[in-house]
Amino acid sequence: MYDLIGVGIGPMNLGLSALAHPTPLRTLFFDESEQFSWHPGMMIKDSMMQTSFISDLVTLADPTSPFTYLNYLRSINRLHTFYFYEKLLISRQEYNAYLKWVSTQLDDLHFSTRVIDIQDTGDSYEVLVEEVATGKRTTYETRNVVLGTGSKPSIPESFDKGVIHNTQYVMEKESILQQDKVSIVGSGQSAAEIFLDLLTSDRKETFELEWISRSTIFETLETGKLGEEIFSPSYVRYFNSLPLAVRQEAVSKFARSQNGISPETLQAIYEHLYDLSNEEQNRVKIRANLEVDQISYDSDFTITMRHTELNDQRTSTTGAVVAATGFVPSLPRFINRLDIAFEEEQAWKVDANYRISRTVSANHHLYATTNLELSHGPAADNLGMSVSRNQLILNDVAGKELYPVEQHATFTTFD
Repeated sequence: MYDLIGVGIGPMNLGLSALAHPTPLRTLFFDESEQFSWHPGMMIKDSMMQTSFISDLVTLADPTSPFTYLNYLRSINRLHTFYFYEKLLISRQEYNAYLKWVSTQLDDLHFSTRVIDIQDTGDSYEVLVEEVATGKRTTYETRNVVLGTGSKPSIPESFDKGVIHNTQYVMEKESILQQDKVSIVGSGQSAAEIFLDLLTSDRKETFELEWISRSTIFETLETGKLGEEIFSPSYVRYFNSLPLAVRQEAVSKFARSQNGISPETLQAIYEHLYDLSNEEQNRVKIRANLEVDQISYDSDFTITMRHTELNDQRTSTTGAVVAATGFVPSLPRFINRLDIAFEEEQAWKVDANYRISRTVSANHHLYATTNLELSHGPAADNLGMSVSRNQLILNDVAGKELYPVEQHATFTTFD
């Protein structure tokens, strides 16, 4: 009998495993991937994290843990180098290397193993898993399950199947650069990073680059200290307590905090644009206020757009399209048999301790580290909040305080 079994091994559940490691809890985590991998298609050179290295997998809960980012640096003899670096933000590649390092040290992580089904026995859950290579199936019994299946790329159905989602950008970059013209669709950080990368890459002299956004302006990330307090346990508890209608309205207001572009990226883009010759500038277009309705393919891609303010139709022909169009929660089909309570279509009802509400009474529980936007607001997918989320889950599973949670971590009073 296990205390907690996790479905999926992304940064959230990896951190949950790391924090559970020194506790008496018996845990297992399964993922069908061969090894840990975090957004390999967005490992763009010089791309930076948007959260401090302090918000690694464990530090904010236990700075003495062997799984801190600083201990990782010590293990690879880079601690003094980082000390002289004197920055809070690290590269995405370095963060990914840190995550992989942690994943190799935890014996409750099982890769190449997919969860096939979960059944409620009345007193516990039976989790059926299958080894990807052999097809061998095993059933495990656990008191609690945490669903950490993450998200999957979201591409509108009206886009041709040849459109590349930003999660595949690095793998497709070489072929993208062979085109005469490339178009990027989207207005957030991923679109900006890909635009900057193509702008600064070696390419044909006649290479054309186009960035299409439905926004009038490119929003910047909130960098004011008080503004960042919405990414705190205090605000998340407050948000979770709000009536459903208020939370639904608030979710749309937080697009800037979730989808904004870092000031450093925007500055770098502008500086590179400024240094272009007149001829080069004519081959680079940034087009705002355009809502893409359809992308079709016939020897080239045709992008059909509508101007959001003038309400007229435009088209653009291009050799490749990269869609930075976001993500939707990846929800396994077996959860439909677990009597989960929904607040609206596809949105689970989840309490302040990340426990998923069910339509049946039980003393064994389901927890969520994904599909939390409606229940937990703008911090739902924020990596900096994953530690506090995991503290609450482990405390709830243990029935006692394994990790003290800061109750008053902000200067702002939200209620």
